[in-house]
Amino acid sequence: MKEIIYITKQSTKIKRKDNQIAVYENREKIWSFPINRIDKVFVFGNIEISMPAVNFLLSRNVDIYLLSFNGKFKGLITNTNLGSNYSLRLKQYRAFSDENKSLQTAKFFVLEKINAVEEYTGEDFSYYKKALELSDSYNEILGIEGGVSNIFFQNFRERLKDDSLGFTKREYRPAPDPVNALLSLIYSMFYSLLFSFLSAKGFDPYISFLHKKRGTHASLSSDFMEIFRVKLSDFVLFLFNRGIFSKDDFISSESSYYLKEESLKKFVDLFHQNFITDRKYSKLFEEKVNDFVGILS
Repeated sequence: MKEIIYITKQSTKIKRKDNQIAVYENREKIWSFPINRIDKVFVFGNIEISMPAVNFLLSRNVDIYLLSFNGKFKGLITNTNLGSNYSLRLKQYRAFSDENKSLQTAKFFVLEKINAVEEYTGEDFSYYKKALELSDSYNEILGIEGGVSNIFFQNFRERLKDDSLGFTKREYRPAPDPVNALLSLIYSMFYSLLFSFLSAKGFDPYISFLHKKRGTHASLSSDFMEIFRVKLSDFVLFLFNRGIFSKDDFISSESSYYLKEESLKKFVDLFHQNFITDRKYSKLFEEKVNDFVGILS
């Protein structure tokens, strides 16, 4: 079975060694993995990768994800771009160009989020669902989504047991507390995977309906993130409330927080166990892709 590899050890070099990908520190090999068992590679922060290693990985259809040390998605090295199912892209472009269809598709993502927040909080969101149904502009839809997000994070804050973490609301760029730092990290990692998954399915990840494209932002990935955001956030809450992570796992620098190197490794291992090894999320993704295609048709 192939695996996703996460490389977090800073100031190391990734090289090809025979039929393996190896990591070196001060010219000493500290880790290696057979190429035929690698599915994807995540590289965090100040890590070098040689061109022979890149070429070797690409020759075996292994995507290389480049992220900053605090998890911001920087780019993807891949030997393929969009999947061969161009008919999906044509549906996507037609829906994007049709104002009514575009609004209906944006509503699809917001309704998915409303349902998830309603289930999570146990509150009645009929008002928001009705308002979404009657909305006829992009700004109205965004306002509804924003209101639901505020309610979710208020509930999230109330469930957080450790007040010393300093979390009051969702903030980023920079993350002013450990909770926001871990939320940003998990969102970024999942966004990176969605980018690859959506491209492989044949969608254009830069053509979206709820989020507007900014620069190199793969905004369709952010659209799909709304389906998973509650589950991802709840996992972060679990990590703090169970004491798996605490303020001691973070470094504070210029009013921003980020994980220590050993804590980053711990986090990516837990992320992998809960969101990659557990196949329920890939099944949910497939289910929602099918729903999305139905909306586009």
